[in-house]
This record gives sequence, C-alpha cells and structure tokens, in this order.
Amino acid sequence: MSRTGVFTDKAPTLRPGVYSHAIVANGFVFTSGVLGADPVTKKIIEGTVIDRFHQVMRNLDAVLTEGGSSLNDVVEVSVFLTSIEDANDLTPEYIKYFGEPKPARTAVAVKQLPYDSDIEIKCVAVQSRR
Repeated sequence: MSRTGVFTDKAPTLRPGVYSHAIVANGFVFTSGVLGADPVTKKIIEGTVIDRFHQVMRNLDAVLTEGGSSLNDVVEVSVFLTSIEDANDLTPEYIKYFGEPKPARTAVAVKQLPYDSDIEIKCVAVQSRR
C-alpha cells in the first residue's frame, strides 16, 4: 500500500508539520478535519456557522482537488459541531454540495473545537483522477 500526503496553499494549514491536508491511499482521499478558516490569513472567518460552513466546503474542495478527487466523489462525511442545533440549519446548505446518492454522514456535537471554531468537517472520497 502506498500513502501520499496532500498539501495545498488553497486551504489553510493551521498547525504546519502536524498533519497533511489529506492522505491518498488505495484510490481513496482521506481528509483531515477542516475548519472555516481563510487560506491566506489562517483565521476563522467571522459571521455565522453557515458562513463558516461554506468556507469549510471551499477548503475541502481545494484539498480534494489537490488529491485528485472532488466533492462529487465524497462517500463519507463527518461533521463536528459545538451545537447540534446547527445541524438543522446547515442541512439545506449541505445538500447543495453533494449529488446523488448523498454521502454517508455523521453529525456529532462536541464540547470544543480548535481555534474556537463551531464547525469542523472531514471526509473520505474516491480518487477520480490519478
């Protein structure tokens, strides 16, 4: 089995040297948890959890693209929220990003996320371009 690290300057790296944006292995792309941070400033964007969700999705898209995949190739999504009530508000926005069938999804409430974020998402996708 080969493993290849994925890095892109189109997504923020908040702790350089600690993790890869993603790992490509056996035809799959496994992303690290992604926050709603600006790739240039490395700061969590202001606004609502929905604003940060859209930034997370832009960051995930950049990582997946660099790994030879795309949001359309995602098979599993894990959403971490500091308030589970936000899951209902995010659902209409979430479904816009994925085709059919929708990926398997887990949404969990956690006590705290890095950098005082209120949302973090990681996913697994099939590598569509090698």
